[in-house]
This record gives sequence, structure tokens and C-alpha cells, in this order.
Amino acid sequence: MPSVASCFDDPATFLELSHEELYDYDPAEIQQLQFEAIRRRFAEMRPKIGVLDRLAEDLAVDRLDSAEDITALCFPHTTYKSYSLTLIEQGRFDRLNRWLNTLTAHDLSEVDLDGVDTMEGWLNRVEDATQVRALCSSGTSGKISFFPRDIAEHRLQFRAFLQAHSGYRGEPDSGLQTGEVDYFAPWPIASGRQSMPNFFRQLGEVLFRDKPGKHVHTLGNGHWDVDLLWLSGRIAAAERKGELAALQLPPKMAALRERLIAQRQAEPDNTEAFFEELFVRQRGKRLFLFAPYLQMIPLAQECLRRGIQAEFGPGTYILAGGRSGSKGVAFPEDWEALCESVFPPPHQEVFGMTETTGTSRMCSAGHFHQPPWIATFLLDPDSGAPLERTGTRTGRFAFFDLMPSSHWGGVITGDRITINWDGGCPCGRSGPYLEPDIVRYSNLRDDDKITCSKSPDAYDKAVELTLGVEML
Repeated sequence: MPSVASCFDDPATFLELSHEELYDYDPAEIQQLQFEAIRRRFAEMRPKIGVLDRLAEDLAVDRLDSAEDITALCFPHTTYKSYSLTLIEQGRFDRLNRWLNTLTAHDLSEVDLDGVDTMEGWLNRVEDATQVRALCSSGTSGKISFFPRDIAEHRLQFRAFLQAHSGYRGEPDSGLQTGEVDYFAPWPIASGRQSMPNFFRQLGEVLFRDKPGKHVHTLGNGHWDVDLLWLSGRIAAAERKGELAALQLPPKMAALRERLIAQRQAEPDNTEAFFEELFVRQRGKRLFLFAPYLQMIPLAQECLRRGIQAEFGPGTYILAGGRSGSKGVAFPEDWEALCESVFPPPHQEVFGMTETTGTSRMCSAGHFHQPPWIATFLLDPDSGAPLERTGTRTGRFAFFDLMPSSHWGGVITGDRITINWDGGCPCGRSGPYLEPDIVRYSNLRDDDKITCSKSPDAYDKAVELTLGVEML
């Protein structure tokens, strides 16, 4: 097993370890090396990331001597959608490109955007000219986030997911990393720029490349480009606010409504095909089913209506998650019993997000353990000051991901989490662990404004950089 210091010299080395080796290092040494690696990354990345340089300049931070220095330079998760909606509505993809250029170490300034009139066209040009392969959020808030991950980092995140779902002591091994099981997901689309369709693509290209037949099965078969995502998100946001009748769309976006309607009309046929493959053809076979509870609940309800009971083979790996709900969606009272009646446990759970390359799988003791290349912090939700890294504490989750080298790894999330810093989890993994009670601050209060401990308006000033770029 390589020394932990050599792993921090090249964090991709962590992915060559077994799941058990990954959590066998000394936690005190890991924390020290994390801080040293973050300092090196700051020196390397500041000249390349425009928003980072502006934020560091505003805060007069030239060295990262403390946790407060590090967290003050972490970007709020909203940074990745800090552009103005008018740029999309007016088709100003040159300005969107200049905004995105402030968030990546890759140079996007020479991307030829002549004739581009859609977001998909813009991102296609970026891909043609650079290594950037932007991930997009679902846009259910009414605004899409663009996360500028590059090709190498997509591959690293994929490997990290497979590692997280390999065996650990007595915990199940998914079998996915060897390509020995088919992969199922009741996901409404099969391809696109969101993180999940991107993962589906990598499964096909890496794990199942040389295996004949179809081995990645999704509920929907369509492709949602970023423009369709944007339209769907805008419509969903307007519906929630009761403003659908007043929603105005650019002419090109309005024309996409027909595509969206056609995709939704195909849903019944897609559902039939998915049910046939999952519950009939796979009966008695081992498989991997990814169904977060937000998707598993309606799937279980439909199974109950049809009188279907899942009869999968031994070793089947059911990855659920999202126990606290999602974006304000409340689960029915009997949801857990319903899911277990159709899909017998155990159900594996994870904690992760688009902004990080690491995935934390729930351990046998019901906790989440961050991989060592991710440094974890808790912030006071009001002041933004980092909380002490001792005992058991609750606050806003922030992290620094050391795996990526094309974008800044520091992010402040919208999640409230509880961490036991002293470790000692019964599962056997070393180091701190996260309690499973994770909830979004936006579900707890009306205005979830992220504040910097060093300057209350620091993050607003960082966003002003992007707004200034837009107005050029």
C-alpha cells in the first residue's frame, strides 16, 4: 500500500486502493496532508481561476494559514449559476462563455461561437475546442448550474463511484466495477449533460464496451440536451409559483415545447418496456438497481398496483438514498414500508453531489465517511465561520476536493450536516464520519444566504466579477 503522503502528491493514486485500504490511514496524518495539499493547490490555481483570484484579492488572502482562510475561499454552490438569465434569453453565448471562463483553468477565450444560437450549441463548441465537458443541473429552481469539469475529472469521478460500491469487510460488493451485473435506473432520460446520464454513458463506454447487448437500462430512452433541461426547469419553476400563464420564452425555446411534450407522451411505453426488462427478464438474476427514494417510491407504488414483487437474484445491489426527501417533495407516511415490501432490503445509501468527485456510501453503522482526498469543514450557518473540528457538531457543510485540477475544489453547500470529528465508527473505517440526518437549509428557512466569515459581502463581490464579465 503506498504511503498516504504519496497519495496526496497525486490524489488519483487513492483510486488504485481497495475500499478497505482507503480508510486505513491515520486520520491525524490525513488532516495535516490535506491542509498542505490545499495550500499547494491554491498557489497553482489562483493565477488560472478568475473568480478565485478576485475573491482572494478582496479578502487579502495570499496564504492559507487556517481553516478560516480555506473556507473563506470556498465558492458557494450558487456560484455555478451566477450568470444572468437574460444572457440565455438574448442568446448572448459569448458572454456566457466569458463567465464560464472565470471558473475553469482551461482557456475558453478562443472558442469559436460564430453562428451559435442554443446552449447545446455553445457547449458543443466548448467541447470541440477544449477538454471541458460541462455538467448541468436539472434546473428545477428555474436556473441551470454549469459545472466545468474536464475529461480527466469525469473519469476520476467514475472510478471513485465504483470504488465506493466495492466490498468493505462484511458490507456488500455491488459487482458493478467488474461489469458482471446489469445496471438499472428508473431515470426519465437516457442521455444528456446531467451527472446521471453522463454516468450512464461512462458505464457503456468503460464497463460494458466489449459486452454485446444492452446492459444499461433506464426508464426513459430520450436525450435531453441542455436547452430542453432549461425549458423543463423554467416550466416547473413557473408552475410552483403559479406563474405558468405569464411565462415568456425566447422563440427557439418555445419551439422546444413540442419535443418536451413528445417525450412525456412516450413515458407510458417506456414504463412498460422498463418493467418487462426489470421484473420479468431479470427475474432471479443479480443486478444493480439505482433508485433514490424519490424514484423508488412511485416505482413501488406502480408495482403494488400491478401486483408485482421484485424477485432478483442473490447479491443484487439496491442503491437508494435521499431519505430526507428532495427539493421540498414530501414522502408519503408509509413510504419506507412500501419500498421494502416491493424491494426487499438491504438498501444501500450514498451522500454525494455534482460538485465533488467523491461518493460517501452509508456504512454498516449508518454513517457516511468522506474519502481522504476530500477535506471536510462545518460552518456556522449565520456567520460563515468554521466550527471547531472536535466532538460532535452540526453546521453548514463545506469541503475541498483535491482530485480536480481544472477547477477550484472548494465548495460551500446548502446542506446542514452533523459530523463526529473524533471518529471511532463501529464499521471499522478510520476518521470522522457524517450522521445520516442531512437536510437542506433552504427547507429550514426562507432565505438561505451564504455568508463569508472574513467579509459579509465577499461572495457577492465574487459574483460581481461574473456580472462584470457579462456586461463587457
